[in-house]
Amino acid sequence: MGKYIVKRVLLLIPTVILVCLIVFTLMRMIPGDAVDTIVNRLTSSGMSVDADAVRAQLGLDQPFFKQFFTWLWDICRGDLGDSFFENESVWSIISRELPKSLELGLLTLLFTNLLSIPLGLHCAARQDSLTDYVVRMLSIVFMALPVFLLATLVLVYPAIWWNYAPPITWSSIFQDFAANMKMFLVPAILGAITQCAMQIRTIRTVTLEVMRMDYIRTAWAKGDSERTVLFRHAFRNSMIPVITMIGNGLGMVVGGNVILENLFNIPGIGNQVIASLSTRDYPVVMGCTLVFAVVVMVVNLIVDIAYKWVDPRVELD
Repeated sequence: MGKYIVKRVLLLIPTVILVCLIVFTLMRMIPGDAVDTIVNRLTSSGMSVDADAVRAQLGLDQPFFKQFFTWLWDICRGDLGDSFFENESVWSIISRELPKSLELGLLTLLFTNLLSIPLGLHCAARQDSLTDYVVRMLSIVFMALPVFLLATLVLVYPAIWWNYAPPITWSSIFQDFAANMKMFLVPAILGAITQCAMQIRTIRTVTLEVMRMDYIRTAWAKGDSERTVLFRHAFRNSMIPVITMIGNGLGMVVGGNVILENLFNIPGIGNQVIASLSTRDYPVVMGCTLVFAVVVMVVNLIVDIAYKWVDPRVELD
């Protein structure tokens, strides 16, 4: 196990470098230029600005690969650079916005598993019952509906019918819990509904396969209760695909709710990326994307280790 972890951690290094190159290249391929935005802003405020001087000051006049390796070397020193427009470092922006995205992501993940695991197990235990048919039908419906459509409906119709709109001012959960939940609960539940639809069907299918195995029949023959058979015997042995889906959800905790953050005006890191893309704030977009990628890679490693913990028969090469 230790040898496998060391090998995977070492493999992260070239992977991160490749991600850096892809992100850096894609940012330079986006139409438009940060220098144009800066010059237009300064000119509109009455200042006379030389675009070439601004480009040289930001280091954007250097050759492509020199810019890339300079940025990569700064990353190795723990420096993600400074924002072109917000007069602060990328690290400070991420540290300010990341907790809000984490809260939304963790709430979404919590609601997803609170809904999907009990419903999936119940549908497996009550196969072809009315509840099973209803849950499967609703799962198909919510799998087909994109989250931005549900979010738009939730925003529009309450405003028309009851003149209600969710709060647009963020409050810390430690300062005003009620106001914080008013902002985060609805988008978290919407995200959970769309994510748990597939997870319910996966848990149901895998659990049904496990329930047909001989050791489950032995547990029934011994007189174990349904709860014991489901949770102690069947569920643990059907956990590998569930862990994979939970791992995917964990990977999306940081940056997977960009649409919901934007629609519900949550000042998280996803919303920050959208705003920075519109102004071509290269350091912020590249820094945030790099953080997303590293989180996903670390979560994948944790998921692989969890496979071995759940099922000792799994071989990690």
